[in-house]
Amino acid sequence: MKKYNIFFIFTFLFYRETFCNDFIKYILIILILTMKSISILRLTAILLCSMHLLGSASLQAQMNKWVNYSPDLTTVLKNPAMGWMMYEEGWSFQGTRHNKSNIYTPEVFWKQMEECKAADYSNILYIRMLWKDLEPEEGKYAWIYNERYKWYIQKAKDKGLKLAFRVFFHGVDGVPSYVYEAGATESPIDDEGKTQPYYDNPVFLEKLDKFIEAFAKEYDNPDEVDYIDAYGLGRWGEGHGLVLEKQDNLESVIRQITESYARHFKKVLTVMNLSQSDYRFSKPLVYDKLGFLPRRDGIGSFWFSNEERAMVHDELFPKRALIGEGCWWFNAQDGDNSKYKHFQGDKRFAMNDFKEAFTVSVTDALDSHCNTLDLRVPLQCKFWIEELPDQVQRFITLGGYRLYPDYIKVEQDHKTLTLFHSWKNYGVGVLPNNHPNWNYKYQVSFVLMNEKKEIVFLYTEPEAEPSEWLKGISYNYLSRFNIPAELQGKYTLCVGLTDKTKNNEAAIDLAVSGNLKIGKWIFVVELEL
Repeated sequence: MKKYNIFFIFTFLFYRETFCNDFIKYILIILILTMKSISILRLTAILLCSMHLLGSASLQAQMNKWVNYSPDLTTVLKNPAMGWMMYEEGWSFQGTRHNKSNIYTPEVFWKQMEECKAADYSNILYIRMLWKDLEPEEGKYAWIYNERYKWYIQKAKDKGLKLAFRVFFHGVDGVPSYVYEAGATESPIDDEGKTQPYYDNPVFLEKLDKFIEAFAKEYDNPDEVDYIDAYGLGRWGEGHGLVLEKQDNLESVIRQITESYARHFKKVLTVMNLSQSDYRFSKPLVYDKLGFLPRRDGIGSFWFSNEERAMVHDELFPKRALIGEGCWWFNAQDGDNSKYKHFQGDKRFAMNDFKEAFTVSVTDALDSHCNTLDLRVPLQCKFWIEELPDQVQRFITLGGYRLYPDYIKVEQDHKTLTLFHSWKNYGVGVLPNNHPNWNYKYQVSFVLMNEKKEIVFLYTEPEAEPSEWLKGISYNYLSRFNIPAELQGKYTLCVGLTDKTKNNEAAIDLAVSGNLKIGKWIFVVELEL
């Protein structure tokens, strides 16, 4: 073999860093077999040393690794718009106006909740309050002027709970007097001793819009509020039994009130109670046009009718997540619920006691794809936690959404990463990422962290949409991207669901078991660049 041929081979191999290792070995074997002189041996030795160094560098810049993940099925994931809810039924702020035996104050509420550690199991404090309790005088809002209310709300925030609200009007003195003084009209007293405003009265609608505007200025904050029950009309604010001056005005009233909420609340999820009595209007005007989520009170009972179940299963889910509330509850404000037997008359489910009634509620909530369910008022929270811990855990595991990567395959070719990743949802619900106020803000992102755990590079996969992920299906994606040339050394590759409105921080707690979390990021592999 001539010297210039060996020189050509040496030069070619040295500058082709990605050359196949097997082919390099083949060339070297030919060189060794054709050696004729000591000078060729020396040159071959140089070639072998060079190829060894080049091969080592090449291996450091290449990787082919498959990473599997196991789902965490037990942890309470503190994610938005899902999980167990604690309830404020307004009792803490009504005194004895509605019920002479009411024992509740803000202090009693939190004392009882803390005794059973309800916040450890819950994600949301749902506050259902009459308009008058939030604005007793025109412009005198509770969040500004009521110190006990402000203390109460701060307690929830300190416990890591998100807030949710329903402002309703059906009650004893439930609407601020200034509204009636300005010209709104009031219904006769009903069988519960309560009244409602006539909802199509223009003065009522005008004053309510002004209140909603002020309400949104305080609570249109997704860091603190999960959702707003953006309707509240009728008996208990559930959308049925409402009173109108003209019955033909129902469509107009639904449109005006929901559009008022939609106009003022731009960031927080908006919800409307599902009712077959107004679905012919609410479906096109609210769920379709405005993108509101449906909420159904009465889960676990015949009151959640076959027609409404079909609305959820056939028309709303999975495009719209379902906010659920159980039908049966500890409604005695004096704390004695021993006489409550209403569930025994249910026409759909057979139930003899609260244990059976609450178990039915969990089953029905899961069958209906509910994102939320209620532990509810303090003594009911205590009952759930102490008497039905298996049912509490059952909804923690299966209720709402529970997202995780099933596997990630990493292929590294120097500064190019190719990632094959598969995602699953263990929960029966969905992440409502497609709600207009969220506007697809949660995204699948991969990051590189340096040794200080600082993020130095981020890639977001545009094809992955977590609102589409349903239980029992694998969602597979291919991501390929180049890493900036200036990044050199060792880095940690992680994956997460990020919030594009918050500088792409990892925002959804993924259900991954094992010691693989760095905050809300999930460890994938270590890379050397």
